[in-house]
Amino acid sequence: MNKEEQFKVYAGGYNHFIYDLVPSNTKVLDVGCNTGELGLELIKNKKCIVYGIDYSVSAIEITKSNLNKAKVIDLNFDELPFSTDKFDVIVFGDVLEHIINPDKILNDYKKLLNKNGIIIASIPNVANINIRWNLFWGNWNYKKWGILDRTHLKFFTYKTIKKLFLDNGYSITSIKSTPGCSFFVLRYLEILKYLKTKICKIYPRLFALQFIVIAKKNGD
Repeated sequence: MNKEEQFKVYAGGYNHFIYDLVPSNTKVLDVGCNTGELGLELIKNKKCIVYGIDYSVSAIEITKSNLNKAKVIDLNFDELPFSTDKFDVIVFGDVLEHIINPDKILNDYKKLLNKNGIIIASIPNVANINIRWNLFWGNWNYKKWGILDRTHLKFFTYKTIKKLFLDNGYSITSIKSTPGCSFFVLRYLEILKYLKTKICKIYPRLFALQFIVIAKKNGD
């Protein structure tokens, strides 16, 4: 699947957990913005200024009508975008796991943060109980989307997510989790959002679908 096909898998939606964490009236860079749905909601409802980058030409053509600025950027190969701008928030929504060298990206993009600016990054939890159970039986099957998205180059657990940010000059403000589990009888709780959230809070390293990191660069 090439990049012009891949963007369609995630087009048409956005991560509501990230949306809730972005402060109003801020300047935001949405890295891996797809067609710009997150940014559009931030502009309309939170009065944000939102720039977006994505590696899909097709996605950016749509994004240009949604965001304040948008540019085609392949994080694995292209130079830092908008290098003369500073941002209050940089969003990596399910992006870092697609990068050859996420350490380099986190280091480089610190240059675009305002003083007291924050990174908000959502990263899939490969230690989720569904993955563990399938691996117990020798199954590791890639899919079009999700934790085992076939385009993922890196896989992270709670511990390695923390290490990624700390090793690259960030202090972590918080790590939140989003629930996701269909293991045995627990799959019957999928429709019960309250119970799913409670289970995830009890043992997020096992039941989180993804972790959402809020981090600041050291020295601010």
